[in-house]
Amino acid sequence: MWDELAVKALEILACLGALLVLVLLHEASKYLREQARRVENCLARELLMSAIAEAELVGVDAVYATNQVLVDALRRTSANGKLSKEDAANAMRFAVDYFKTHISSTSARILGGPAELADTWIREFLEAKLAQMKVDALDAGGPR
Repeated sequence: MWDELAVKALEILACLGALLVLVLLHEASKYLREQARRVENCLARELLMSAIAEAELVGVDAVYATNQVLVDALRRTSANGKLSKEDAANAMRFAVDYFKTHISSTSARILGGPAELADTWIREFLEAKLAQMKVDALDAGGPR
């Protein structure tokens, strides 16, 4: 009788042990999935930050290139030295094209969306960069 009771107790303990192992495996799996999700989020955040940093550099280059190549030439040829609305639109197209051709395809995919949205975003981004650069020049005592 004691032997049967000991066998039953061992069977119950074995079942409880197996259940405990299953619970621990489930929790370990859940923990590892969460860690993997954090790594994915960290990688995505790093990719986005890298794309934004590249966009900043290319945006500044686009503004400088547009100013040096197009705006200066247009100002020299216009009677009053001011850009017309059409000239300003041409300069923006030049800057957008410069941006699109100089940013990496990876960064463009990360930052982009539908073509119209991307063009709108690029124009607004370049306008903001131009405004920021003008303010920085004024703060540094540059041309007004």
